[in-house]
Amino acid sequence: MQRYLLSGGLLLAALLAAVAASTRTSNDSWRLTSDSEALVPEAALRGQIFRALDAAEHAGTDPSISHFKVRAATVVVVNGEDHVVLGGNTEYEVPEAIHGESSLLNHVTALYGPDATRHDVRFVAFFSQRCGVSGSCGDCRDYQHAVTDYAHLLIVCGQASDHTVRVTRFADQLVDEDKFPAASPDSLAISAAELAQLTQSATEARQGGVTLFTTTRHTAAAGLSYSGKIYRAAGGDDAAFHYRFPIGGLLQQAATERDYFLRAVVVVGEKGQWPVVNYRDRQYGFESSSFNHEAGKPPIALILADGAGHYRATTFEAALPHAFSTANFMPQAVKDFLQSHAASAQK
Repeated sequence: MQRYLLSGGLLLAALLAAVAASTRTSNDSWRLTSDSEALVPEAALRGQIFRALDAAEHAGTDPSISHFKVRAATVVVVNGEDHVVLGGNTEYEVPEAIHGESSLLNHVTALYGPDATRHDVRFVAFFSQRCGVSGSCGDCRDYQHAVTDYAHLLIVCGQASDHTVRVTRFADQLVDEDKFPAASPDSLAISAAELAQLTQSATEARQGGVTLFTTTRHTAAAGLSYSGKIYRAAGGDDAAFHYRFPIGGLLQQAATERDYFLRAVVVVGEKGQWPVVNYRDRQYGFESSSFNHEAGKPPIALILADGAGHYRATTFEAALPHAFSTANFMPQAVKDFLQSHAASAQK
């Protein structure tokens, strides 16, 4: 009888241990990389990050096209209490998507208001099978820049395979236009005559576009391809708030003509001011520049003109640090596409 009681006691202890293991969080198993420890010196903040990663593992997603899950979470302190908020990506149709970062921050705003998103979101944490070095897409960078205290925002990636946690500054994904190097017409990869032609073309394009809501920051761009053709577009808004960006517009024109390799893009804004190039538009340029890379051509030069004879110049690669493109995920598909589509591939 004593033996059965002992066996029953051991069984009960085992069951209780299993229940405890299933209900306790895995905070203790997460560990910051050595480079990340200095960015998160507070024990309370570390605990919030680990709790967010535990929760993010179970965030709902529906990446029906890419099958790449973006599971995000953060912790917001409301009335002295921690509240975990989740976000996840959803893809549909052409392809379009609701992104993990924007989903998360929108949920914070819906639950606690825009001030909480602006002042109380200290980090965005991602649960991932493997943490790479890429940052957010250009669109998500625009959104995080606009609605958070972006200068102090931390980006966290928890790697499921070994539970290491990498923390970086969101600001490291940003490059303001005034940080683009100053340039003179004779220092660029295009001739002074080509620069003048592109600047004039973009300036003329800016007279058009649609500015029903965009009362400021209206910009236009012109691009020169290796075939010698110039494509241009102005920004355009609409009531559904689906803004059409000028760089994306001219790149679509070029792609329609199977002209996939550009040498330079010039962007103009209000005369006497440096134009703002949204990160979503930089993403379009980066994707196009990855075609150049695949074909062994130099990156596309991104040139800003202030309308007063001054220029700044960089590349989309430098303007969108830690970026990713289709070439990262589908390199062979990009090779095959360009081989079959690019009319100027051999020029």
